[in-house]
Amino acid sequence: MTPDVYDILNYPERGRNTALERTFKHLGVELIPFGKNRISGIPILGKGWSSLVVYGIFDNRKVAVKIQRKDSHRISLAREASILRTTNDYGIGPLLYVEGNKFLVLEYADGDPVGESTMKKEHILTFLEQCHQLDLLNIDHGQIQGGKHLLVGRKSWIIDFEKAGYRTPKNVTSLISELFLKKTVSAQRMCIHYGVDPEELMDAAHNYKRDFDIGGIVNAVFSR
Repeated sequence: MTPDVYDILNYPERGRNTALERTFKHLGVELIPFGKNRISGIPILGKGWSSLVVYGIFDNRKVAVKIQRKDSHRISLAREASILRTTNDYGIGPLLYVEGNKFLVLEYADGDPVGESTMKKEHILTFLEQCHQLDLLNIDHGQIQGGKHLLVGRKSWIIDFEKAGYRTPKNVTSLISELFLKKTVSAQRMCIHYGVDPEELMDAAHNYKRDFDIGGIVNAVFSR
């Protein structure tokens, strides 16, 4: 029999997770095979060390359903849900629609990673504002650097708060490192396009760590 999207709910174990399947049916969550990643030939949005993300429809809205893997060392997704509820109050992160012990139903964040996108001034400012707010909340995302959790689409999205926590935040400094200071072609292009002096930006980042005043970083990026 050809596998369908519900056959992967127990991943990496085989066999259907009928309890979770019934829960989704009761909630009105429909899972749909879609995305660039695949498990057993089934398209999904993402696969990580501790969870899968599957596209779906809930209440006539496009959603991303995050499902904890059976082999995950995490007890539940409760901490991530708690952080999302806080960040959602500030317009950060995909909206959390439904929380279960082993799953989250989230607003679908459409877009491409920053390294594959044309970054306009408004995108950079929005990411800076969001990262600054996270710093003020003392929430460190933990995966800003790398860029794959920063998406540019109909909105500028910060996604995947799985490794986020209340600790010394480094969101703004991680963001400017990713966009401008890393020794990558995309970062070099960004510096050239916006006329950014890396030394000046590093000084601004150093000052930012003292008082979380974002003004110096904004000036270093957009003063020219």
